[in-house]
Amino acid sequence: MSSSSTGQCHSTAAAAHSASESLITADNSGNKAQSPALRAQTPVKLRASSPAFKPSPIKNRKPSSVASASSSQLRLAPAFTPRQQPRPRQLDEQRAEGGTKGHAQVLPAFESMSVGSDGCVERPPGPINEEFFMKTLPAHTGQPPYMLPANHFAVDEQLRRVLVRETHAMSSVGESDLPAQVHSYHSLSPQEMVDVFGASFPIRQHQIKAQSIADGRCYSLHRITGTQPASKSALGAIDKWKAVQSPSIAQVYEAFTTRAFGDNSLVIVHELKPLAASLRSQIVDARAQVSEAFLWSLVLQLISALRTVHSAGLAVQTLSVSTILLSPTNRVYLNSCGLADVLALRGSLNMDAAQQGDLQAVGHVLSAILGTSAENYIAVQGQAPVVVPGAGFSPDFKELFGYLNHRLTPVVAIDDILRLAGSRVFVELDAARRESDLLCDNLRLELSNGRLVRLLCKMNFITERADSVMDPEWAETGDRYLIKLFRDYVFHLVNEAGKPVASMAHVVGNLNKLDAGSPEKVMLMSRDEKSCLVVSYEEVKRCVEEAYQELVAPTRR
Repeated sequence: MSSSSTGQCHSTAAAAHSASESLITADNSGNKAQSPALRAQTPVKLRASSPAFKPSPIKNRKPSSVASASSSQLRLAPAFTPRQQPRPRQLDEQRAEGGTKGHAQVLPAFESMSVGSDGCVERPPGPINEEFFMKTLPAHTGQPPYMLPANHFAVDEQLRRVLVRETHAMSSVGESDLPAQVHSYHSLSPQEMVDVFGASFPIRQHQIKAQSIADGRCYSLHRITGTQPASKSALGAIDKWKAVQSPSIAQVYEAFTTRAFGDNSLVIVHELKPLAASLRSQIVDARAQVSEAFLWSLVLQLISALRTVHSAGLAVQTLSVSTILLSPTNRVYLNSCGLADVLALRGSLNMDAAQQGDLQAVGHVLSAILGTSAENYIAVQGQAPVVVPGAGFSPDFKELFGYLNHRLTPVVAIDDILRLAGSRVFVELDAARRESDLLCDNLRLELSNGRLVRLLCKMNFITERADSVMDPEWAETGDRYLIKLFRDYVFHLVNEAGKPVASMAHVVGNLNKLDAGSPEKVMLMSRDEKSCLVVSYEEVKRCVEEAYQELVAPTRR
């Protein structure tokens, strides 16, 4: 708060330097915070926001606790200064290492759907209340160094923005002519439409976001029109994919046929990855320039997913830029697993040949991405131009590209790819660990985030209670009256002009001190301003706990 607003709100609690008090400095006034010495001299004054209210007398209270409004200055408790902790690295720094000179680390086409410099995902699925969800918490604004800013106690700003966008994308439903319900899914909303190349002809696949009736979660329905399973038992092949779990695979849940769309459609249910779109739409079609660091990360994530699939005795067979999803945080996901097994696209190929085809498809993906730049083409006399990594790429990447495209050996092995990647595997591993640390650090901030709600519930169970089965004046006597005065001090504060002071910082700060049982003292004044109580937050907390236990006691009548 500003110095003027602090005096108007009559807060002696402002002299403490606790973690909760740092929130008070983040008031919307934006003015410089008052010094501790000046705040200690500010008188405390509370009066009713409603002049029609008749004040209740102080009952059953020890005389030693009663003081006049002109009492001597309060002796404040020693200040508590929280320890400054380093902020975790941001999401957009997770995979920023290992870049190549001359290549942009952030994809131009990806910027339209990724976290920008302000942490905002640019291309949202619908309107979002920016004032409510995306308001940035203030940082240091000239307050003393021992007072931490409000954003120190909140979730990381860029992470919060990404999560808000993802939540909005999962809950929004676009207008369409899709049926109201398909199988056990409702609230259908069209997403992306891609062509899957796994046979002699492309397969058109419509991706639809839907919500399950069974568990309420959102899923991605992959609909293939005019197609039926290869046999009656082909749908059972999807059961093998249910057990395949990898961080780089959109998990498969079930497959079924339906006529709800007006035709014979095959639907495969996958895990929904909000805000993620195919590599074709984000890079290839947009002719985006990418960095070598991004391509190494892409290859390693794909190889990790294929290693899991091949270890389960399966093969993707539909790997392409159309079936690979890219998220705003550069996470890569295989998105059409199980389709080839249901439609029996492998034909007469054995499993070893199909798995070799998956590894070869990784090289085709790199060729499609590099083909977006004219620098990666070389002309061969009498032949069409060939895609080759340009001069800006390292010799290791050029060797990897040649290996995946069978220019070094006819057989591709995952172990050989990891050998070529070398120390870049540790770069990817470090990025994953930093992201895990970022999430854990922010999750730690949300531990016991419902404690203030529990405290408010207890206070409201007690104050101004008028039950016929109890003493009608129970809430107005003894320690319960003290709780009522504290409630007025926190929520019914008014300034010298009689206007209500709706300061969230004041509320959160005082509730935090009450929950912690701070020995800091505060002056609570009755609504008629004729008497006041000088008590500590610790005493108020004891009163709340004792009154609540008395209220819920089984012998209470």
